Amino acid sequence: MRILFRYISARLVLGWLLVLLILAALFSILELVGQLDDIGQGRYQISNAFMYVAYTLPGRILGLAAVSALLGSIVALGTLAKGDELLAMRSCGFSVFHIARVILGSGVVLMLAVLLLAQFVVPPLEYRAKINRKLALADLGALLPEGGFWTRDNGRFINVRSSTSGGGLDGLSIYEFDEQGKPTSYVSARNAEVSRDGRWVCQDVRQIIFSDQRIVDQKFSTLTLDVFLKAKQVDVLSVTPDMFSISALYQYIQVLRERGQNTDQYVLSLWQKLTLPLKVAAMIFFSLPFVFGPAREASSGRRVTLGAIVGISYYYFDQALGYTGLLLGLHPAVTTLLPLGIIVLMTTWLLLRIP
Repeated sequence: MRILFRYISARLVLGWLLVLLILAALFSILELVGQLDDIGQGRYQISNAFMYVAYTLPGRILGLAAVSALLGSIVALGTLAKGDELLAMRSCGFSVFHIARVILGSGVVLMLAVLLLAQFVVPPLEYRAKINRKLALADLGALLPEGGFWTRDNGRFINVRSSTSGGGLDGLSIYEFDEQGKPTSYVSARNAEVSRDGRWVCQDVRQIIFSDQRIVDQKFSTLTLDVFLKAKQVDVLSVTPDMFSISALYQYIQVLRERGQNTDQYVLSLWQKLTLPLKVAAMIFFSLPFVFGPAREASSGRRVTLGAIVGISYYYFDQALGYTGLLLGLHPAVTTLLPLGIIVLMTTWLLLRIP
């Protein structure tokens, strides 16, 4: 049994890697071609385009994980079927569902890899890629690896550690200097949000005012400041759900709820991230009908083509259902788990028809 497990696992891993590399390379080239149109705007150069494609590669791999799992499994199992190895396994007493259990056991590694990518790798790279791209295109400031966003407005230097999609700022610092370069004031705030009149309302503020006679150090729970960032700069700093890890996204949803803001889009993204390993498992399971029963007589090219059509259709159906659910007021758990349930039931029904 262990020998069979290792043998099938090795074939599956090779199939997944082969398909994933091909798809990732293809979509990376297409992404690079799309970035070439923006070269020359602001400070955006060819090096920026290559860096953007490189930074977003893990996210692209994550998005292709389910389709790659399906196509890679079809390729690997198709090779086994072509050599009558699957037939030999069944002749030795292994049922279709027994083989399915072995295949899904092999897929645990891929599911774990997807989860680790979604939690630790993709979010920081997506954030850096998209923020750096926006900054280069608009030429509005700089994003330092450890220092957040920096920009200058005459004698004022502004630093923002992070931002929210609603236009809020976290970890705000404002340094002001006179014409001689002497510091006149320093303001730090835990967060800041735009009020209805367009001014910035800061929370947990420390303000230091420097003068020739003395230094005044004050603390405020709330302090309203005049506009210190342009609309484009705030837009550049806005983050999207794909820039959050799973744990950070959950915490951010709690913060938005405390503020009374709408969280539907972020809850949907959280469920999509959480169910991604399950989607990979469902796609691996769905590959079995392509190599058992009547489908085993089809050529490898035909199986892969049909699998690509099914995989892409499933991807777009899953995305469309999620956003349709938001419009209809359905909980994201329903719209994300429903396609999975359909795939599992359909696959089970097809496998039960195999003699």
